[in-house]
Amino acid sequence: MKRQNREYKTPIGAIPKIVNNFKPKTENQQLFFNKISDFNNQLVMCHGIAGTGKTYVSVYKALQDVLRRGTPYNKLIIINPTVDVGNEDKLGYLPGELDKKIQQYNESTFTILDKIVGKARATKMVSDNKLEIGVVNFLRGVNLENCYVILDEAQNISPTQIKTLVTRISEGCKMIIQGDMSQCDKYKANGSIAYEKSGFYDMWFRTKEMKGVSHMAFDREDCVRDPLVKRILETYETEQPIEL
Repeated sequence: MKRQNREYKTPIGAIPKIVNNFKPKTENQQLFFNKISDFNNQLVMCHGIAGTGKTYVSVYKALQDVLRRGTPYNKLIIINPTVDVGNEDKLGYLPGELDKKIQQYNESTFTILDKIVGKARATKMVSDNKLEIGVVNFLRGVNLENCYVILDEAQNISPTQIKTLVTRISEGCKMIIQGDMSQCDKYKANGSIAYEKSGFYDMWFRTKEMKGVSHMAFDREDCVRDPLVKRILETYETEQPIEL
């Protein structure tokens, strides 16, 4: 049966000017960008180790489409699990309102936003309700219509949480779920990761052959940080490789 392509309902405008344009540093970065750009992919799942640029690419493309006239996307929602690194440092009660508490778990996201569109524009998008930093715990009953949703560090949420999130997908919604199972903080004990407890791991295999879902996996060779990072990551991979 021939696949019928979905299309935008209205002609889209020119690509908006963004402070830093996307220039792929690896073939897989370009492939990831293309998978997100494909309108037929409502859900894109991406596994990538540290330094592969998965967050930069996904946030860039989402911002591009949210700011572009004629696309169905009116808002970008970025979600990071509120889990401490290693699930070891118990910081206790964090001061401030909810948005201040959440921000402490999203510093890397804000850095990327500032780098792509600039701090002033990112701040204006928040005030114009075009950009929101969300919390997965509060998504039950929320209707994710006409928006981009990026769940980062997804290895640290449970199957129940990720089910709650994906079942909120509505018309005009594109969702990107990305993570790195080698840096699973929440489901790690005595040096071993209980992969089956991670919602990201569970959802990856549930949707492996599902229409409308695309999968992307970066590897160590896609790391674009300092060459030392690649060598360090290699030592961890030889201890406990994982196939996704």
